[in-house]
Amino acid sequence: METLLTGTIGLLGDPYSLLILAFGVLFGQIFGAIPGLTAALGVSLLLPFTFAMTPVQGIAMLIGIYVGGISGGLYAAMLLNIPGTPSSLVTCFDGYPMAKKGQGGLALSLGIFSSFVGGIISLFALVLIAPQLAKIGLMFGPWEYFSMGVMGLGVVVSLCSKDIVKGLIAAILGMLLGMVGMDPVMGVNRFTFGAWQLSSGLPSLATLMGFFALCEIMTQLRSVGVKTEIIAVSKVPLFPPLKMIIRNIKGFSLGSFIGVIIGILPGVGQVTASLLSYNQLRQISKTPEKFGTGHEEGVVASETANNAVCGGALIPMSTLGIPGDLVTSILLGGLIIHGLQPGPLLFKTNADIVGSIFGGYLISNLISFLMALFLVRIFIKLLKVPMHFLFPVILVMCVIGAFTINNRMFDVWVLVGTGFVGYLLTQNGFSLPPIILGYILGPIIESNYRTAILASRGNFLDVFTRPISVFLLILGLLFLLWPFINILRGKKADAGARGF
Repeated sequence: METLLTGTIGLLGDPYSLLILAFGVLFGQIFGAIPGLTAALGVSLLLPFTFAMTPVQGIAMLIGIYVGGISGGLYAAMLLNIPGTPSSLVTCFDGYPMAKKGQGGLALSLGIFSSFVGGIISLFALVLIAPQLAKIGLMFGPWEYFSMGVMGLGVVVSLCSKDIVKGLIAAILGMLLGMVGMDPVMGVNRFTFGAWQLSSGLPSLATLMGFFALCEIMTQLRSVGVKTEIIAVSKVPLFPPLKMIIRNIKGFSLGSFIGVIIGILPGVGQVTASLLSYNQLRQISKTPEKFGTGHEEGVVASETANNAVCGGALIPMSTLGIPGDLVTSILLGGLIIHGLQPGPLLFKTNADIVGSIFGGYLISNLISFLMALFLVRIFIKLLKVPMHFLFPVILVMCVIGAFTINNRMFDVWVLVGTGFVGYLLTQNGFSLPPIILGYILGPIIESNYRTAILASRGNFLDVFTRPISVFLLILGLLFLLWPFINILRGKKADAGARGF
C-alpha cells in the first residue's frame, strides 16, 4: 500500500507526467471506441514515443492507453453490436438489446460504472498480491524460471488456441524468433543468415508492431466500406440508479474475482474472462432466461470482468516477468527497452517504477471513468469515422516508430515481414498470442535452462529435486493435455450412450 501511495503522489506531483497519463487514457479511449482499433494496437503505436520520456512517464502513459482502450470498447458494442475491442464481445449480448429497447443511455452509464468497479477492485488485488508474489519470486532459481516459462506457454497454447497442434506450432515459431541473434552462452550468431543487423536479435519494437499493428490493419481492411447504423442515444446518466447498483453487487463481485484470476493466468485475456463471468452469473441468477435479451446483469458481468483482467495481468508481468495478456507483453517489452528487468528484483532495485505502475493504474481508472462520463458524446461520434481515413495514419505511425528507434530501414522491413507473416498465420487458423508469448518467453526459457544445466553438470533430472519446478511443469502439462482429456471423455460418453 505504501508503494501505491508513493507512486500516486509522485505522479500527481508531476504535472507533465499526469498530462502524459491523461493523454494515454484519451488515446486509449479513442482506439477502444473505434471498431477495429484495439488497446494492443494503441500501446504498440505509442511505444516508440516513450523513448523521449523517463521510464516512469513512459510506463504511466502505456498503462493509461491500456485502461482506456479496454474501457472504450463498450460504445461500439452497445450502439453498433460490434465489439470496439475483442474484450467487449460479450457486452454485445445484452448491451445492444438494451440500446434497441431505448435504454442506450442507461446501458452506457451502467457499462462505464462497471468498468470502473472492475478496475478499482483489481487494483487492490494488484497491490496486495504483487509484493507477496515478488517475495516468493526471490526464492526462484534457474530451474524455477525455466519451469514457469514452460507453464506460461502451456497455458497460452491450451486456452488461446482452438487447435492444440497449431497452438504448439505457433509457440515454437515464437520461440525460434526469440532465438535470433547472439547465443547467450556460446557468444556466436545464429539464425541471422549473414545479416549483421540481427546480431542483437529481431528488433523488439518492430516485431511487436508488425504482429499487432500491421497484422491488425491487414485483417481489418476487409471491413472497409461496410456501413453500420448507430442507435441514437438521447441522454446518458452520470451514474446508474442506486437501486440498480445495489442489486448488481453480486455481479460486480463475481466479475471482478473472475477477471483478476483470469488476468493472472498468462495469455488468457479479457474475452475468456468476460465469457466465464457471463456464464457463471447466468447460472446463479434468479432470472437466467433474461440474459441475451437486454439484461443489466449481462452488461455488469462482461464489463466488470474484462476491466478487472487489466490489474490481474499486471501482477505476473511486474513480479515474475511473464505477461498476463497481449497488452502486458508489449508493456513488458517497453520495460526491457528502457533497461529495466521485470521480475522480483524490480521491487527492490526500481521501487519508483513499481510505484508508477500501481499509481498509474489507479489514476488511469479514475481519469478513464471521468472521461467516459463527460466525453461520451464525443466517443459516440467517433464511431462514424471511416476506417479508410484511419488506416493510412496508423500505417505511417508504424513505419515512423519502427524506423526512429535505430534509424535504419532494416527495422521497417522487419515490421513489414512480421506483419505479413502474422496475417498469413491468422488467416490459416493460427493464434497470435502463442507466437508473441513464445517470442517473449523463449529467451527466458532458454537462458535459464542452459544456466541450470551448466550448474547441474548436464543432469536434467536435477529439475525434479525442486518442488516448485515440478509443480509448475505438471501444471503446464495438465493444461496442454486437458483438451485431449476432454476429447477422450466425450468419446467415452458417446460410446456409453450408444450402449458400447
